[in-house]
Amino acid sequence: MDKQMWILLLIVFTFNGNSELSQRNILCPSVCVCDGETATCEGRVGSYLRYIPPLPENITSLVFNSNDLGYMGETAFTNLSKLHLTRLDLRRNRIGFIDKKAFNVLPHLQFLDLSENTFFRSRKLHNTFYGLQNSSLKEIRLTNMRYSKLSNDFFTYLNNTSLERVFFDNNDIITSNIGYVLSPLSTYLQEISFKSNRISNFSLNIIMPKLEIIVLSKNKLLSVPNFCYRHDHKPRLPNLKVLDLSNNLIYVVKRSTFYRKCFPRLQNLSLGFNRIKTLDKNFISHIPFLDYLSIENLDPDLILNEYALNSSSLQYLYMGNKFNVLKYRRNLFYYTRNLRILDMTGVQFASSRKQNEKIFQLFQPLSRLEELTLNNTRLSTFSSSLFQLLPNLTKLYLDDCDFDQNHLKMIFASVSLKILLLDNNLITSLNESNIPTMIELISLKGNPFLCTCDLVWFRNWIEVNSNHLIGWPNDYKCYLPQEWKGKNLADFHLSYLSCHPINPYIIMAISISFAVLVIATVSCIIYKKRWHIKYYLYLLRAKKRGYEVLGGDDFAYDVFVAYNSDDRIWVISEMIPRLENEEHLKLCLHDRDFQAGKLIVDNITEAMHKSRKILIILSNSFAQSHWCRFETVMAQLRSMNHGETTVVVVVLENILTKNMNNSLHLLLKSTTFIEWTNEKTAKEMFWDRLVSALKP
Repeated sequence: MDKQMWILLLIVFTFNGNSELSQRNILCPSVCVCDGETATCEGRVGSYLRYIPPLPENITSLVFNSNDLGYMGETAFTNLSKLHLTRLDLRRNRIGFIDKKAFNVLPHLQFLDLSENTFFRSRKLHNTFYGLQNSSLKEIRLTNMRYSKLSNDFFTYLNNTSLERVFFDNNDIITSNIGYVLSPLSTYLQEISFKSNRISNFSLNIIMPKLEIIVLSKNKLLSVPNFCYRHDHKPRLPNLKVLDLSNNLIYVVKRSTFYRKCFPRLQNLSLGFNRIKTLDKNFISHIPFLDYLSIENLDPDLILNEYALNSSSLQYLYMGNKFNVLKYRRNLFYYTRNLRILDMTGVQFASSRKQNEKIFQLFQPLSRLEELTLNNTRLSTFSSSLFQLLPNLTKLYLDDCDFDQNHLKMIFASVSLKILLLDNNLITSLNESNIPTMIELISLKGNPFLCTCDLVWFRNWIEVNSNHLIGWPNDYKCYLPQEWKGKNLADFHLSYLSCHPINPYIIMAISISFAVLVIATVSCIIYKKRWHIKYYLYLLRAKKRGYEVLGGDDFAYDVFVAYNSDDRIWVISEMIPRLENEEHLKLCLHDRDFQAGKLIVDNITEAMHKSRKILIILSNSFAQSHWCRFETVMAQLRSMNHGETTVVVVVLENILTKNMNNSLHLLLKSTTFIEWTNEKTAKEMFWDRLVSALKP
């Protein structure tokens, strides 16, 4: 008998040993991916898992998504019973039922996600929690499950757990009995989220001593929920730190809404995307520890009452609205001097006068500001001393404004600036004075870059500093000239010589080094006889071209004179006495002969047609004038139709390269031009040449 007993014990021991060995030797199933202590078994089209397979013994976290578990009986989690499983994700598994005892084999479970199993009904889920009543559950997610109502006893079986976080996001919950639903969890609950539901009235009639976070964004709340007992203002949530009421239908926030006793520890308050029309004065001043406030995208006609932003603790303020921030007589930020981050996206800075001065005064109290967002404000400039007030500013966002490269120097007066975003502005080029040496990240996406020689320095800078340029190279395009429009800025390259041709004086100096004596002698002769040489060259050129004589009596004037008003003194003192008084030529001068009341375009065109010749008095002022450029084009057309000799150009001074456009360059190349000089001998030759060119 004893021998049979020993044999039986040996068989049992061997069986148990083999069983445990088998459990230890289980490999990761081929339908799953095991990474450390996490196993992921996600279903794919045509290969949905209908059961949970055995897993290696070291697995503590299972992600079992997008499969087809359907009906889960009491033994549904048997293959996990030997594991120390703490996290279980069962999203999108078409689960319609879980037996009330199924979770008994998972006593170590801390995280459970049953989201997107839309066949669940709250009563069935209530029973499912029975198997979790002795678990270590800390967080449960029940999002996207189409719930519209929760029963009062929904969490009854979890009242002995230490559940800290519950998420009901993206359901259709409209119930107002939230306090009764959460009552079994009131002791340990720290965070609840009902984001994206249909709750219009939220009421907590219980004390929840550890609750820190409430998320009620994207619901249908009409007012701020009451979290106090009305008779003595004793808080129901004494440790509440985060309250998110954004994206609701709240239309009024009064000074009395946020009692100090009701929110003794509130730090984060989100009221953005509501219908609030007025923020009463001191409405946040009674929240002693508030450091984050979101009031962006409220009513378009939002009114901020005096001292509305009164808070010495506030550090993060998001107030992106379209109201005019400069219309308030008092400084909005006078009592928010500890702000570190300020977002004013879309805010208007409209003022009929002293705009820069008012902007300066607005930001003056914010000496501790570190990050400033002014996107879509249509600002184009700042006061030159503004950034001296903000010594700690390291991040500045100016997307969708009207800044061009000429205003960037004012921005870079702040030596502490590290990050600058200037997307979708009017910047066409940049040089070394536009980019601060200490910048770490800069974004210039969507600007209309002019791919010419002016951009060569910036392209060279990018080659060395592309790691500082956000979005490079895909988000940078050429806007002009036409042949480069729409092409990548990365493909734009111009050599140094193509933009900086060798100075002819340098070539002359090199030549002089080889033939100093010969060149000096020739230069001396040319200098002494230069006016005679120019005169004979002019006669030779005129003889070669031949003059087209516009005879007849159809001309009202001998010469139409195109000149800039800045050169009026020369015309009156030098030209009129010689050409009209001595040579008896009838001149058409716009100051004297244009018909009053007639459009300038008509005056110019008609006067040119009535004139035998056109005389252009060319100067830098002329080259810069819009109407003078128009007269140049009209003169070129006249020259093309009636011959080159109908247009004569007098050059009063050296024309700067920046003023020399294509029209002027073509005009000087294709028509007769004479240079003015004050030297006595040359002056006589000048008048002889000019009279010869103008007379028929």
